[in-house]
Amino acid sequence: MSQETKTMSAVFLTVLFGFAGFSLPYPVFSPMFLKPELGFLDPSVPTEYRTILLGVAMALYPIGQFIGAPWLGRVSDKLGRRPVLMASLTGAALGYLVTAYGVATANLPLVLIGRFVSGLCEGNMAIAQSIASDISRPETKVRNFGLITVAINVGWIIGPLMGGFFSDPTIHPSFNVSWPFYFAAGMYAFNLLVVFVILRIPEYARRRGTPKGMTPPATRTVWATIKDPDLLPGYVISFFSYIAVYIFFAFFGVYLVQNYDVTSSFLGMCSAIISIPLILAGLTVDRAQKICGLIGVGTLGHLFLGIGLIAFLIPDGLVWIFVPMCLAAFGIAWCEVTTSLFISNAAGSHEQGQALGVYRSAHVLAEAAAVLIGGVLAGIASYAPFFLGFIAAMLCVIGILGWLRIRQATADVPAA
Repeated sequence: MSQETKTMSAVFLTVLFGFAGFSLPYPVFSPMFLKPELGFLDPSVPTEYRTILLGVAMALYPIGQFIGAPWLGRVSDKLGRRPVLMASLTGAALGYLVTAYGVATANLPLVLIGRFVSGLCEGNMAIAQSIASDISRPETKVRNFGLITVAINVGWIIGPLMGGFFSDPTIHPSFNVSWPFYFAAGMYAFNLLVVFVILRIPEYARRRGTPKGMTPPATRTVWATIKDPDLLPGYVISFFSYIAVYIFFAFFGVYLVQNYDVTSSFLGMCSAIISIPLILAGLTVDRAQKICGLIGVGTLGHLFLGIGLIAFLIPDGLVWIFVPMCLAAFGIAWCEVTTSLFISNAAGSHEQGQALGVYRSAHVLAEAAAVLIGGVLAGIASYAPFFLGFIAAMLCVIGILGWLRIRQATADVPAA
């Protein structure tokens, strides 16, 4: 097994466990906060406060990611990927242990602290992508970023399944709502062991971008990275891309419940079905890139996503909804790969961590915007969020093609 393959194995596990941990609370937190009989909150707490507290508990994780991702990436550019990744995995494991203990003892402040700490340290996603960029050769970079997308989507599948399984006392009498968080802490501890044993950054990757005998360039401030004219268009495209992505993930279930009164088991089946094109697209993106280029794959991915979002509203029944859902899901995976590569390819090799950390923050910010704006629109009409998602996806198509034209025009200008 080559060193690149060993390193990508550790990266794959880091991303998979990170997204499994992110999605794990979804089947656990809602009943825990909203059902008085479970005893987490005092039975006297009214429903309207329960929903607010639920929102706060769910939001603290991405807020932590938004803050932590750029800074963890920046520190990893200076101190090295491996030590910072190990520190972030340790912090995430401790955050889940605090959350688990808070759930087990019905201690709301501990749950909130644990969620924030877990999210703050979960900025390791930016480090994982930076490692993939560092170790990849030109011919393997798209494939490696595609594998990261596969890990993301597998994590999205096993997280809720794990949360539902370990919190259900009917499966085993000892299971309860704290178990999934203890298990997540164990996952991070195992990932830490894998990183310690397997992850070795090759010398060529550590020195990439630094000529022999020279010190690495000084790392810019986070704000300077955001304003970089080579990176800013990629961040804007990524923001609107993830608005479209999260409109799909957050509201296809809402639409089906509002219009067809489907059950939670049916929604679980939908999630399982769309996981197939999500994983398939991640595995085929390298071949597609060799045919039509990264710009072409990014454009097609956003077209598939936009068309899938609108076509989802057309079927007059549940049988045919899976066709547009699978089309949108396939596009989502290509969008995830290409937007991350737009940033990685445009950033200097000495600041991959910081640039991809900002990308991760744009991702989280888009998620919050999609949920908040989409929630308002869904209250007006169940189909309205999907038009927002379609517009966001088409703006990405226009942005990608416009960015390509600007880059081509710049390349055609002769040097003075």
